[in-house]
Amino acid sequence: MLKIGIADYYLDNWHANHYPDFLREVISRMGYDAELTYAYGLYPGPAGTTNEQWCAEHNMKPSGSMQELVNCVDAIMVIAADDSRWHEEVCELPLKSGKPVFVDKTFAPDVAAAKRMFLLAEAHGTPVFSSSAQRYCQDILDWQAEHPVRPRFVSTAGPHSLDNYAVHQLEPIVALMGRGVQRLKAFAVGSAVTQLILDYGDGRLASFVQSPQPWAEFHFMVSDGETGKHLVSDDRNFYHNLAEVILDFFTCGVAPVPKEETLEIVAVIETARQARKMPDTWFQIRY
Repeated sequence: MLKIGIADYYLDNWHANHYPDFLREVISRMGYDAELTYAYGLYPGPAGTTNEQWCAEHNMKPSGSMQELVNCVDAIMVIAADDSRWHEEVCELPLKSGKPVFVDKTFAPDVAAAKRMFLLAEAHGTPVFSSSAQRYCQDILDWQAEHPVRPRFVSTAGPHSLDNYAVHQLEPIVALMGRGVQRLKAFAVGSAVTQLILDYGDGRLASFVQSPQPWAEFHFMVSDGETGKHLVSDDRNFYHNLAEVILDFFTCGVAPVPKEETLEIVAVIETARQARKMPDTWFQIRY
């Protein structure tokens, strides 16, 4: 029986409250020999929720420390999804464990932190991967299965801010277009709106528009330059698709998303922060 633990900055948040059910539904439906067992948050939640209270509500056992959690499980899901600045602190002992570790979006706040985390994992032989659930929208998976050639253009739109939600648009871009963004520029369309062009340097482009309004839904469009298709973001499947990918990873220990893709996504976010301060100026992507 594969024992899965959940580690977080604090446990009372949307992803920690819902991922146990997503994983359990897939475990039951797909017949994985796995169960969620222990959980540990470094600090109480904003409302004062303790690890013991959260675990009682979510049918898990509270660990007394992060080290105890690491010792008691076979695989670890690090959440802390709302602010990636916490990930390095939460991940330290899991990444030293040698056990498969999934790190929720966004992997790290900047390239320097992302490199440190990957180096720590590599030094201890720890398999690790990170992804946004949007990468596993069923429409995206279906398009990839039907089109072996990369698209020439991808266009995305979505809500919220660069720091916590840009990954939901960049994961589909990199999943569909592959690595290799050479440069980007931002346009001044509003104090809280981010509009980007990503240039692959070979005639292929991706566009990115992010509005702060939480009701701005995700939209993805792919095109070969002659025809195009709208790919639907449907939360009836992408969370469960990602849960299945996570369980496969925990079972085999082989990361389904290369670290180079994760580093490129973090680098694009970091560069976009700079580009917003100097609109209509090309910035090179380096990582």
